[in-house]
Amino acid sequence: MKLIGLMPARNEDWIIGFSARVALMWCDALVILDHASTDSTPMLICDIVNQHPGRVLYLNRNDPQWDEMGDRQRMLEAARSMGSTHIAIVDADEVLTANLLPLVREQCARLDRFDILQLPGYNLRDGLAYHTNGVWGRRWFSLAFQDNEGLCWHGDRFHHREPFGRHLEPWQPVAQSFGGILHFWGASTRRLMAKHALYKITERLRWPEKPIGQIESQYNLAIVPPAELAWTYGALHEEWFSEEYWTLFKQYVDLWSRPWQIEECRRLIRKHGIQCFEGLNLFGVDYPDERNQPAEQQHARSAR
Repeated sequence: MKLIGLMPARNEDWIIGFSARVALMWCDALVILDHASTDSTPMLICDIVNQHPGRVLYLNRNDPQWDEMGDRQRMLEAARSMGSTHIAIVDADEVLTANLLPLVREQCARLDRFDILQLPGYNLRDGLAYHTNGVWGRRWFSLAFQDNEGLCWHGDRFHHREPFGRHLEPWQPVAQSFGGILHFWGASTRRLMAKHALYKITERLRWPEKPIGQIESQYNLAIVPPAELAWTYGALHEEWFSEEYWTLFKQYVDLWSRPWQIEECRRLIRKHGIQCFEGLNLFGVDYPDERNQPAEQQHARSAR
């Protein structure tokens, strides 16, 4: 088995030094595609390449247009050129829990060509607590599949993790609460809000016929719980974060750095005019002076 991970990255210097090194603990090799980063992500990737000779393929795409399916396909083709037999899907803000490191390769090796390995996914919020209920709790993340020529990514769409080409049957060998994938998606509320504001702006520009209400309902789910449900949280289990993880985390993770999406949102607002995005709640990124943001935005940002 040759298991190669695919890691797309854009301005991930706040975490990629940690997540890529963890991925290399269980993947034979890693393809990292840097999409138009303007922070120190390229330098960090080069450090990882130098520390793991022959195990990291660094791709670069400078066009700032978001092409998620195209980027995943580019990485898949690169992995195939390296002789992959199995493919792992590893986003730059995700890490496998440490307790599964001794098991995950065996689980990948057991996959047949019609399976996809799924593990419990833990969406972190405001630090290292994770959602335990609602739409963000008790999730399953697709992690790995046996490669074959019929699988690919294509089309103009967002947030599609699994490859197309044939149906892959989920295999879930690990029960909820026994480890899985830590998703640092909401570990900083400020970053989560800025990211979802950029999603809204991007969808408005890409698909102007899409109803504003549909965009709002999709992306507001990540910020505010529904009225009928109070979110609940769990603490990381001790065995999920080894001593080695903590060392890497302290060295390479900065949860509270300023999100790059803030400046990108404001650039697009200046370019297209605020009227283009009328009706969208942009969570404060449309305020050039952050001191004048609505009180609820300031509170959410300080909740860290």
